Amino acid sequence: MSYKDPSSNPSIELDPLHNGATVRRAFLLEAILNLCSFPLLTHPHIVLPYILKHPDQLNTSTLLFARLFGGLIIGGLTPALLAGYPNTRNAIESRKTVYILLGLGEVVLIPLLLLEGLKSGKQQALTLRATMGAVACLAPPLLWRIYVLFWNKGLLGRYREVKQD
Repeated sequence: MSYKDPSSNPSIELDPLHNGATVRRAFLLEAILNLCSFPLLTHPHIVLPYILKHPDQLNTSTLLFARLFGGLIIGGLTPALLAGYPNTRNAIESRKTVYILLGLGEVVLIPLLLLEGLKSGKQQALTLRATMGAVACLAPPLLWRIYVLFWNKGLLGRYREVKQD
């Protein structure tokens, strides 16, 4: 059995009609927007009072989970988007997986947020404005991912191997 070194991949040539430019821009935009979560990671005690219904109930556990959530966004999702940005073989091949991963997260988070919005009184953790704002931030990217993954896969980019003599 022989092992393959990724650097030994044959050169690729981009499909001029499906070069992935649109999705690459979307990846970069989303990665940059994800960086707006940085204060959630570094200063959750400043951010959380703006979104929590009962900020007086802020405790160390809440701060920890806010930091963990921020860490997932900054340390997990953002690098995945940046890894899919270049027009290399590995990046082009990773784009579908990254969109599925991000879309599944949105499919889980949106119903949870909507259920949160239906709560009232002491049961409600987030303000209605924060809940609807979060849904408004998650729904358009999810619709875009569904469109790309199911109706316009060419936006992810295509390539062909260039045979070397």
